[in-house]
Amino acid sequence: MIRLILTIATLVAVAACSNNPESTESRSSQTALVDGEWRFSLKLEQKELPFKVEITGVNTSEPNGSIHNDSEKIPLADVKVMGDSVFLHTSHFDSEFKLRIESPNLMTGAWYNYEKETPPITTIAEFGKDYRFTPSRSSIPVEKQYKVKFYETDSDPWDAILVLRNNEGRLSGTFLTETGDYRYLDGNVMNNSIYLSTFDGSHAFLFQAEIKEDSLINGTFHSGVHYSATWNGVADDEFQLRNPKNLTFLNEGYKEFDFALPNQDGDTVSWKDLNLNGKVVIVDIMGSWCPNCIDANKALKTLLEPYSDDEVKLVNIAFERTENLEKARKSVSKMQKNIGLSEKFIFGGKASKNNAAQKLPSLNHIMSFPTLIFIDKQRNVEQIYTGFYGPGTGKYYDDFMQETEALLKQLVDAPSNGNGLAD
Repeated sequence: MIRLILTIATLVAVAACSNNPESTESRSSQTALVDGEWRFSLKLEQKELPFKVEITGVNTSEPNGSIHNDSEKIPLADVKVMGDSVFLHTSHFDSEFKLRIESPNLMTGAWYNYEKETPPITTIAEFGKDYRFTPSRSSIPVEKQYKVKFYETDSDPWDAILVLRNNEGRLSGTFLTETGDYRYLDGNVMNNSIYLSTFDGSHAFLFQAEIKEDSLINGTFHSGVHYSATWNGVADDEFQLRNPKNLTFLNEGYKEFDFALPNQDGDTVSWKDLNLNGKVVIVDIMGSWCPNCIDANKALKTLLEPYSDDEVKLVNIAFERTENLEKARKSVSKMQKNIGLSEKFIFGGKASKNNAAQKLPSLNHIMSFPTLIFIDKQRNVEQIYTGFYGPGTGKYYDDFMQETEALLKQLVDAPSNGNGLAD
């Protein structure tokens, strides 16, 4: 197996897929692919990061596909089969796979993440391997919840909660931190250790740790090729992170939240320019590059369905990976279109917590993207929610949806006076 991987990696380095449709279509040795679920594997030095991709209609004029992490399915934006090459473009992010068909059951190539401008990562795709890390089952028990501490070189450690579901060695769950969660993780118990991974088109996470009684030890966290951290955990059903409603607040001397920033057309706007008085407003401080922000916007779209724009208004303040408004507009509009939201936003500039704090001085800090600010009809800040726990967190996500649904109803039902403001 090691010899096969090395051989394939060499082939990838020497013969990358062609970007020229004419050159690929002219090849006479085209091999038909198999429709169905493929096991993809990113090669991270001495480790592999596996995930599933379903590809259908490969021998038709309109092939399509989706990335699978546990119960999550992320549609691919575009699938092209040209000669002996396959190109898979991800939906929310600017990245793609360029693969060469080696046989009906094997493709080799690389993943290109254009947003982060990192070197391509060698990728192998195999059909018929219906597992994440291992096909074997395991009777080794793991706990449902762990108190976790992450350690990063030259940085303070941070707390997290690991929630796990174990189905005879098949694992699913996620890590929760005070700035959000690591989304849908999928994996296995193997060799007395846990292995978890996820891939969304931009973020590739790999977690490993040894099981020792009620603890997880010698844990490692890899994000892509270059980032790594260590972690340990101990079983703890009672541990809680700080309440996300108490982490961000208005600075002393500020009674209202406001801004003076360019909109998607480059015109500087503030609260009064957007006709928000008398409406319930949700300000979403976010970025199109941020998977928790995408989850939050999907949740907000569901929560806003019962209300018109005259009742509740969503204002996205986007901090992007670029200072260029035109590039930012392309990324944010793509995200909003995929979710089904209005393609309007306020542009905060380059994505950094320091920059966001400078652009929004009424807040004590920006600790996380997203940060959600709920404002009533009288412009009072009712609640500021730091980070977001998405659907991969189970009950934490359910609690957010139920509590926010009740909060919106309370704010919308509050009476208004003749000036459009609440009494």
